[in-house]
Amino acid sequence: MAKKLTVINRNSDKDNKMSKTQRTIFLSNAWYRQCKTSFEEAGLTNAKDIPNCSQEDLMKIVFASIKFMYSVDKVKMEYERLNPGYWEPLKTNEVWYPLMELIFTIAGQLKLKNFVTIFPITKDYDGEKWEYKDYFYTMDVLSKMDWEKPIGTSEDVYNLLWNYKNDDLRYVYVMYMITMSEIYRSKTGKGIIEEWCEDVGIDTYAVDQTAGIIKNNQTGEVNKISRCPSYLRIIK
Repeated sequence: MAKKLTVINRNSDKDNKMSKTQRTIFLSNAWYRQCKTSFEEAGLTNAKDIPNCSQEDLMKIVFASIKFMYSVDKVKMEYERLNPGYWEPLKTNEVWYPLMELIFTIAGQLKLKNFVTIFPITKDYDGEKWEYKDYFYTMDVLSKMDWEKPIGTSEDVYNLLWNYKNDDLRYVYVMYMITMSEIYRSKTGKGIIEEWCEDVGIDTYAVDQTAGIIKNNQTGEVNKISRCPSYLRIIK
């Protein structure tokens, strides 16, 4: 008897997009639960409780919190991918900013050696060749710090992240900068980087994906966004 063959016709591209989105959300929810559990087990309800936490508890809290924040950013990127033109509401940034400040404050109470334990420096050694921060650059910065003492204030943690080679921390650092910049934009009309660029004479641009144009904010010049890859040339 011939074997029966069932053919299922589906929109594979759509299914793959949805499955990727669902996996991203599932992972983010898992890290949220882990983050919540770490706070509860440590008995940490506000910043005043931080000095009463052990280094082990702080390590669990900071690790889970950073992973959660990174996962939230991944969810946001997925939403932007499926919904071109989406712009995160200011209210969301206003909620995230104090939470991120709290996590940085908690991280500041970690001894440097414990921070390095939960966030290993990425084994990337080509920084000098390509002029970017790598393992050696980070180690040089850390060699000037006391590994047996807490990192310090939230600002000290912020400065450390600027020099620290680790993918999770890099994403969270960028997320923090964007959040802070959007709040600043709501008050001044310009983001932090935009204002800095204007101060040093660098042109900034506004992209309208829907209209397919890019506008120079200084000169007002408008150009169409090319959909053709740079390595191809349209022949008329």
